[in-house]
Amino acid sequence: MIRYCQMKEEPLSGDFGRRKEGKPVERRFGNRLLPLLLLLALLLTACGMGETAAPASAAEEEPAASPAQSEQPLEETPEELPEGAVAVSTVDELLSAIAPNTTIVLREGDYDLSRASDYGREDLKGYYRWELVYGGCQLDLADLNGLQLIGQGEVRILAQPRYAEVLHFSDCWNLKLEGLTLGHVPEAGPCSAGVLFFDGCENTQVENCRLFGCGYEGVTAQGCEGLFLRESRIDSCSGGAVSASSCRDLRLEDCTIADCGQGQDLPAGSLIEAKHCVGLALVNCEITGNRVYRLLQNYWSRQTVMLGCRVADNRVLESMFLLEGRSLTVDKCSFIHRSDERYYANGSTLFAKDPEGEDLISFDLDHMELARAEYEGPQEPETQTLGLPEGMKEVQVSTVDELLAAIGPDTCIVLDEGVYDLSSASDYGAADGTWYHWDPCYDGYTLWVTGVKNLWIQGAGRDVTLISVSPRYAAVFFFVDCENLSLSGFTAGHSEAPGYCAGDVLDLDNCRNIRIDDCGLFGCGVIGICAWNCDDFAVCESEIYECSYQGAGFTNCRNVSFEGCGIRDCVDGNNRIFLASSTVTWNGRELGEGWHLFDGGSWLGETAGW
Repeated sequence: MIRYCQMKEEPLSGDFGRRKEGKPVERRFGNRLLPLLLLLALLLTACGMGETAAPASAAEEEPAASPAQSEQPLEETPEELPEGAVAVSTVDELLSAIAPNTTIVLREGDYDLSRASDYGREDLKGYYRWELVYGGCQLDLADLNGLQLIGQGEVRILAQPRYAEVLHFSDCWNLKLEGLTLGHVPEAGPCSAGVLFFDGCENTQVENCRLFGCGYEGVTAQGCEGLFLRESRIDSCSGGAVSASSCRDLRLEDCTIADCGQGQDLPAGSLIEAKHCVGLALVNCEITGNRVYRLLQNYWSRQTVMLGCRVADNRVLESMFLLEGRSLTVDKCSFIHRSDERYYANGSTLFAKDPEGEDLISFDLDHMELARAEYEGPQEPETQTLGLPEGMKEVQVSTVDELLAAIGPDTCIVLDEGVYDLSSASDYGAADGTWYHWDPCYDGYTLWVTGVKNLWIQGAGRDVTLISVSPRYAAVFFFVDCENLSLSGFTAGHSEAPGYCAGDVLDLDNCRNIRIDDCGLFGCGVIGICAWNCDDFAVCESEIYECSYQGAGFTNCRNVSFEGCGIRDCVDGNNRIFLASSTVTWNGRELGEGWHLFDGGSWLGETAGW
């Protein structure tokens, strides 16, 4: 059982924030001072100077400091705390203070999490928990807004078991970590867990921190938005520096990445890895002393950039860049490398690009000059109008019934984040709308949209908006006799269920001027896109994957283009498009009749049919 622990704030222990009061002069010097004072008084009286002595009251108001007092060192005044902050000096105090909208200042010292008094307990409630891992427990923090951990002096947060992330954050937002050193307690053997793990977090700041090995990775992030590392150092990690999947706007600015992959028999795989991300940026960073197969792997991630970075004295065994499905932008960087190291893998058809979109060959990268760069974050794609009239209305929807009710001419339907299971519609299979109807299939119904002109269906992003159906013999959408149709910013496919599909994802018949932009079309659908008698059909920045038979098929279609798309992981390697009496281009390459095989965004050539 997993439970969280919310503990009451305990009063601070120790002498932090206090001055030690000096003892009174009389008590510190005792009998030695009294005879001296009496002798001095007699001398003054004998010389007739007694009448000029200061009154006793004045002497009491401004006592003279004795040499003995001035020799005593004063205890240093502790640094001031931010307003409302909680200061801690032990692991238990740190855990007790964890709560939303809380700034925790960690006093100098080591915080070994395995020494917490409640380490491993399961009967806890609140904002943290101990998750059982091999060899011990991992500290997980969840559902926290506005938590700040600020180090004061030399502060180290350490984890003991090698299978535990040092700090694991889930569904947190407005986090800040500053002035901390984080890693595993030194001991023999490699690590199997990273240092910082962020899952579903938003607006996270990591500033002036050191993330060290042995940790397998410095930062692991999945499903995060707005994760910024600034003036920080990632070093000595065995498996790589940063691994991100399905993240948006992840930045490393003025950071150092050093000596990763050096502490084990095998080098690290990819020093930096981005999968299905938008806006991963390395800006004005120093990358040195790492031993890796690949410096940066970009897998179907958009707007990945490397700007103003110095790359020197690394050992790269395969290639600097491994680009799958998407390229990256490189500018104002310098590369110092061995003569046997390559920028691109053998046979690569994707190259890094300059800010104007031109390919950068090895010569260009070798002669690029280092300069400080500015970065403003990922850019939102421009909306395509498709020649829609000015009178088009916009309808915001958040449910399946609202989506269906909005279908009609001259309409832009904007979907909120969420899942839209068409099979859950209140009129599913029973009633037909003005512009749609339910067509029966073996195990349910397919939604047919017919005769509509100027219709947009626009999701909040393919990572956060899903349109699905349950029956395995139904297409997700079937568009017939439609014109000026735009589908963008969502993922579509069949809901999870055992067995094979017999329905496609998108079917289109006799449609004109179609654009599919930034969509994911997945199996189990038999075919991602299946079109007949369609003209002026553009598919941009989209991905077709895990379909049962093939990626796409076009019959009697004209002026079809794919730009920046990919087909992957279809059953039995059938990442293919079939063309019959159709004109189709792939990234500007004209494809002939028959079958064409792809590997992600790469065209591999023509192939035989079944």
